[in-house]
Amino acid sequence: MAMSQDLKSLPPVTAAEYVSAIAQHVSSVCVITTELDGERFGLTATAVSSVCAEPPRLLVCVNKSGLTHDKIVRAGKFCVNVLTEAQDTVAMVFAGMGGKDVDRFATGDWMTLETGAPALQGAAAVFDCVLGEVCAQSTHSVLFGDVVATAHVSGRDTLLYGARRFRQLRKVFSAPDGINEYL
Repeated sequence: MAMSQDLKSLPPVTAAEYVSAIAQHVSSVCVITTELDGERFGLTATAVSSVCAEPPRLLVCVNKSGLTHDKIVRAGKFCVNVLTEAQDTVAMVFAGMGGKDVDRFATGDWMTLETGAPALQGAAAVFDCVLGEVCAQSTHSVLFGDVVATAHVSGRDTLLYGARRFRQLRKVFSAPDGINEYL
């Protein structure tokens, strides 16, 4: 469907307006990892989403200026590690809060699945991916990953990020029988 010319001429909001508004969006916290020539690389990300289940595919938005971006593209593989609430230290270290010279992989216990990209043991979920497609979008690339292996741990709540801080799920418990009828 073609967009009317009037809509195409609308100016975008400023970057500051967009950042202020999108900061209110709450997302799960993930660590995106890869391995290239025996070295491991990773970053913390919240722009991760399922694309489809058949075939299993997800997407990750990664800043082009970061070191890990080019390593993922060259390696052709990556792991999306969905962190639990207890793994906030891993999130901070991979976000660079531990300093530039810190070995990020010294935090957490790591293994590999099918591709050889680092997978975090005890993560809420792990998606081991082969890079399927790269779509350039201004300062970031949208990396589409074809999922070749998964792992998950049931019963652990995922770490969230919103309003510029880590957050936890508000725990909601089931009401006794009959009470739900009135809610």
